Amino acid sequence: MKTLAYYLLGIFSLCILNACDNEENPTPEPPPSKGQEAVQEIVEVLKESNPEVSQFVEILEKVNVADLTQDELTVFAVKNTSTASRATVLDTASIKNHIAKGRYAKEDLTDGSTLTSISNETLYVTRTENDVLINGVKIEGNAIPAGNSYVYVVPEVIPTAEVPLVPLHATTIITKLPTGEALAGVNIQAKDGRGNLLGTFTTNENGEAIIQHQSDTLSYVISKENFSNLHDGFLIAGMDENGNLIYADLNGDGLINVDDKVSSDPYTYFVNYKDLPEDSLTKTHYMAEIKEEEINVPEVEALWKQSFETFLTQSKNMEFSLLYDKSFDYNMIEYTSSAFWDFAYQTIDECKKYLEQLTSLNTAEGWEASWNLTVDLGVIQTQLFSLYGKVAPLDNEESKNQLIYYLADLSDTLPIQLAIASRTLLGKIYLFSGYYEDAIQQCLYVLDSNISALDAQALDNLESKEVIWGGYKDNFGNPGGSYIHPVLLREVYLMAAIAYSQTGREMEVTEIKNILNEVFSIEDAEWKDYINLLQGTGSAYPYYRLLNIPIEQTGFNPNKHFYLPIPQTALDAYPGMKQNPGY
Repeated sequence: MKTLAYYLLGIFSLCILNACDNEENPTPEPPPSKGQEAVQEIVEVLKESNPEVSQFVEILEKVNVADLTQDELTVFAVKNTSTASRATVLDTASIKNHIAKGRYAKEDLTDGSTLTSISNETLYVTRTENDVLINGVKIEGNAIPAGNSYVYVVPEVIPTAEVPLVPLHATTIITKLPTGEALAGVNIQAKDGRGNLLGTFTTNENGEAIIQHQSDTLSYVISKENFSNLHDGFLIAGMDENGNLIYADLNGDGLINVDDKVSSDPYTYFVNYKDLPEDSLTKTHYMAEIKEEEINVPEVEALWKQSFETFLTQSKNMEFSLLYDKSFDYNMIEYTSSAFWDFAYQTIDECKKYLEQLTSLNTAEGWEASWNLTVDLGVIQTQLFSLYGKVAPLDNEESKNQLIYYLADLSDTLPIQLAIASRTLLGKIYLFSGYYEDAIQQCLYVLDSNISALDAQALDNLESKEVIWGGYKDNFGNPGGSYIHPVLLREVYLMAAIAYSQTGREMEVTEIKNILNEVFSIEDAEWKDYINLLQGTGSAYPYYRLLNIPIEQTGFNPNKHFYLPIPQTALDAYPGMKQNPGY
């Protein structure tokens, strides 16, 4: 036993000595491979000079290239901006497909040649003049030297391919000034039919750029600093012999009017080769220089009045369709709703543009004009909330409260006539939100102000004392009156009566109805008769929902049609927006 104990003690001591010896003399790390040194040099160069590929660099730093013996590489670095459109995930495995063995200058990347990645995948080169594509992905710019290697920037992850990817289509984009001269230096950001970024192309001295792509559909936007393809919301299509801009007839009705204004800036062009025999197309676009123009307050007010008048007319026309036009079919509601929504938000954007111009002057004249526009903006937003029950960009309490705060602020800060109009709109938001006591408070404030008086002929009278906010000409002549007054005293009385009714105070309801009965010669009236006093203001429709009164129109379904449907384009644009029930 003693012999065994001495033996184990000796083994234990030997292990301790070996451990101490290993700590004092650790195994040296192997020197970095040529590939590791080359990749590290590429990382350092890109960090210093190319922040647009920082995400690519972060992954490149983590990739294991210890076995790589080549010190001459060609790297295709992916831009950050293409992350959202990548079909393939970029990670430490797929990034190896972006590192080719060998050092290739751009002139070495000839059409039909191939490269081999460090993951032994084949990269196919296709080339037309100076445009070079690697597996169908276009190289942007020239080579970036990094030690013994070259780096090229590409807009998206390079996919693997078993055969050369030959572009099916070549779309030539030509950009010109309205006078017809070529416009060079226009950037064209193009995407294929799946939304994958094809790259940013730039027009040459002839105003031309060629986009080669495999997808049958193509979308793109054009941009150049201090130039625009839009003027006053219209798409420029050239210039006539008198030097006036020509606009594109987008809806093809042979007329140029507000229906041809684009709904977004930048404007997106689309090309579709489906069902076309040719595999190449040429598209010509015009851009005008953006010039700083002196802001003329009366001109801005006149332009805005025309736009707001058009909106109110559209609102009145839709009210007529939804409630009174017996030929209207609610099965068409999606089309009607989408057109109105788009036009309303286009008008809101226009109003904000004019507000920015007026307030930038920082003059008494500019500020006074801006006050009127702020109330007009409140009218449009309140109208949208009444029709859709939502406020873009969300449909939650926060977005609604922002509108409430906006109107409350106007009520407290604007001159009396504008403040009363704002309070009426605020009361309307409260009413349709179910805040009946708050609605009553706002209505009583307006009624007690004695700033207006009921007038049975108000809708045919420009200067009627009943008008709280209005005075706009109806250019279409639908029933309701010659003028459109979006905020009338009769609606304040109606709002107060409904709020009292909802809170069980029928005595106050009767008092208000008696006042309306006397002025408008109403007898044995139902709620619908009082609502119809608003016909021609664009405001009547939502009150049918509030009082759950069926609408006698073809296809009307009370389970869905009391609210209008949100257009799909809006749902796509605002992820927080939800569709109304039933659609």
